[in-house]
Amino acid sequence: MSPPSRLVLMDMDGGVDDLMALALLLTIPNVEVIGVLVTPADCYLEPALSATRKLLALRQRTEIPVAGSQVRGQNPFPALFRKDAFILDLLPGLNDRDREGPPLASEEGSAFLIRRLQEARRPVTLLVTGPLTHLAEALAQEPGLAYAVEELLWMGGALDVPGNVDPLLEPGHDGTAEWNAYWDPPAVQKVLRSSIPIRMFPLDVTEKVPVTPDLVRRLARQRHYPLSDLAAQAYATVAWSGYRMWDVLTTAWLARPELFTFEDMEIEVELEGRSQGRIRRRPGGRRVQVATHVDVERFYAFVLEAWAR
Repeated sequence: MSPPSRLVLMDMDGGVDDLMALALLLTIPNVEVIGVLVTPADCYLEPALSATRKLLALRQRTEIPVAGSQVRGQNPFPALFRKDAFILDLLPGLNDRDREGPPLASEEGSAFLIRRLQEARRPVTLLVTGPLTHLAEALAQEPGLAYAVEELLWMGGALDVPGNVDPLLEPGHDGTAEWNAYWDPPAVQKVLRSSIPIRMFPLDVTEKVPVTPDLVRRLARQRHYPLSDLAAQAYATVAWSGYRMWDVLTTAWLARPELFTFEDMEIEVELEGRSQGRIRRRPGGRRVQVATHVDVERFYAFVLEAWAR
């Protein structure tokens, strides 16, 4: 048997779409998940860790190590956003029976990230669907760690579309930043200054894949499959709110890269002022691959098929 084509370590903040991204990741052939790290950004840590471990138990993947973190960002997510972790942890699809989830790793945060990268038998793909704080901390502690990373896949930033930082919730901000970047702009800058190849999935492309009532109904019609049932339950809680499949879209690239179009860009991050956390083009900035388009219908079809197993 040929070895997996990629080793993947996921760093997520346990919101609805983060958990569904993990649910998709676990279905992708030729990917070996070597760890899941939960950042307390768009979630509260304890329910997010609990839901993550229940999902891994549901998929009989209890060999995958899980770690939490006490890291704090420069601009915390509002409590209104973070509460979804409590809802996820109580979803019927995760609680229909008692399951023994994987134990928590002894290390937390960047220490877990460092150890998993150092112990990996070949370079690792980092799938980050939250802020970049842990990676920035790991690089500060172990600068040579960049060579252990094959590629960074990051859901973050907004270039030619408005950000999702609401000035009504963040007075003084102009609304141009995306939350994963705004949570810790200095971490974004540190990662951009590294040598790690970066593939970025900004709001420009994720805005094209909303969670719609029709999607929830299509998932519900195949709810005899556990992941479809779980996804229907999870997305039903947010389908009314303009929610997007931010993290699921980013994860889908690992299985269906042909669905995406990328543009080579030079970018920087704003560290202060009314646009703090904004990602913008700048000649001479860090060169990254930015997802600009996705075949929307084929993406939805792929996700529905992946969760019908």
